[in-house]
Amino acid sequence: MSDEKDMKMSDDDWNNRITKVQTWMKEHKDLIKSDEEISDSVSILKMNIKRGDKRSEMRKKYWNSILLEGRNLPEWPIQKGKESSLPQHVQQSLKDISAAVVEAYTEFWNENEIIQQVAVISDRNKEVGGSPHENADEFAKGRGLAVRQRFTKYFNDERWDGQFDLEAGFSIEPPESDEEESDESGEDSAN
Repeated sequence: MSDEKDMKMSDDDWNNRITKVQTWMKEHKDLIKSDEEISDSVSILKMNIKRGDKRSEMRKKYWNSILLEGRNLPEWPIQKGKESSLPQHVQQSLKDISAAVVEAYTEFWNENEIIQQVAVISDRNKEVGGSPHENADEFAKGRGLAVRQRFTKYFNDERWDGQFDLEAGFSIEPPESDEEESDESGEDSAN
């Protein structure tokens, strides 16, 4: 058995990842032209894309180099951690819902002194559970994350279609009942 790591990546996986980087480069052409440091980083990105296009057996290595180089670029489209497997429209809806919730909760926090006093960090946090949030941003981000997680679960459980439209409202199906349907007529079936 070999100690070498598998560095292969399929064409589909490679192209899906690289498309985000190439889109970012197109959207930031002016910035790339005007900033020498960013231009140098983009040259490294292009070099690694070219290498990955030619050598599928080394794509994971080239992808990691792209991530390292891009991490400090403005509005970099690749987030840390595992990429979501949710459809793009659902990811966008979750992002929009979370942003709207963060905005609303920030305002709610700032305008209500009582909320600043009684809204505490969950006891699930074993280090600071029960203590108040430090500021509106921390409080609102926590609420935004909770809503994002809840709606991800709704989508995965096929209870929500992944669409975000405040005017039309949300269509979230109730959870399935664990109880079996009872005989609604009340008649004894042994007759």
